[in-house]
Amino acid sequence: MTRDSRPLQRGTPLDFAGWPAWVVLAAFTAVNTIIAVLAGGPAMRDGHGVGALALLTGAAALTVLPRRHPLALRWVLLVIALVAACTVLMLEQIPVNGADGFRSWNYNASNFVWFGVALLGRIRWAWIGMAVVCAITWTWSLVVTHGLWSGLSPTYGEIGALLAGTFFAVILRRAADDVMTLQAVRRQRVGEEQLRAESERERATQLALVRRRVLPVLTTIASGSSTSAQRQEHRLLEAVLRDEIRGTRLAVEPLAAAVRAARGRGTDVSLLDDAEEATVAWGDLEWAADVVAGIDDDRITVRLSGNPAVLTVATGDGEVLHREVGNS
Repeated sequence: MTRDSRPLQRGTPLDFAGWPAWVVLAAFTAVNTIIAVLAGGPAMRDGHGVGALALLTGAAALTVLPRRHPLALRWVLLVIALVAACTVLMLEQIPVNGADGFRSWNYNASNFVWFGVALLGRIRWAWIGMAVVCAITWTWSLVVTHGLWSGLSPTYGEIGALLAGTFFAVILRRAADDVMTLQAVRRQRVGEEQLRAESERERATQLALVRRRVLPVLTTIASGSSTSAQRQEHRLLEAVLRDEIRGTRLAVEPLAAAVRAARGRGTDVSLLDDAEEATVAWGDLEWAADVVAGIDDDRITVRLSGNPAVLTVATGDGEVLHREVGNS
């Protein structure tokens, strides 16, 4: 299947799937592991940092690996719970006095997760997750230090970063939607062109068949040497061609045979197909063929029309028989 013929699917705006998603997740894990080991701190000594790293990696996996847009709410709630637990484990890393260096690395990592949630169409929930992290941190700061600065220090920059990420997510989603719309239009045009080309091929085929049937007749007529029997055959051929144009779904067996026999008896038979949508069953054609074969009149009209479609056989003297198509 070609790329143009595949059905449209809404994935992430960056359309990560398969190995690219795993590469992003592996890079996220490796970078944060290196930072955590180099930064050290009490959380790394008592094992809380390792647990926090595992929780963040799980949260990142939930935002990077799925391709559904938007991300299912149950996974969003799980992501928030994982990041919240990570924040609680890493509170001991926040220094009460002085700079913390990279010891509060979990906040930058958490922001990556919120950006992924926003990209997956859950911008409001990304901000709810950020609010949960800030609430946990600020509450700890008020309880432990009796002030907000220790809690604001590792979080205020992340709020600004998520603002920029939100803007990027909105713009990227709009761009992705525009691209998908253009792809849909392009595929529609390709389909229309293919249909037009198929119609042209069918028209050329039918025209070639008509020429093969008509040219010998026209040659005979132009020579002026046609006999009365040939002229009768020419009239019958003209009627058959007219049937194929005006009564496409009726100009088939077994009705076609009954029409030929009626015309051979001198009856003027017209086939008209005016129904937009109808499926003519074999039983319908047999019924019409039996009716035509049993009529002794100089004029017969067989017509398919209406919605639901009805097959009607009318004679020149006003007799009308009808049948709803599809009935056995």
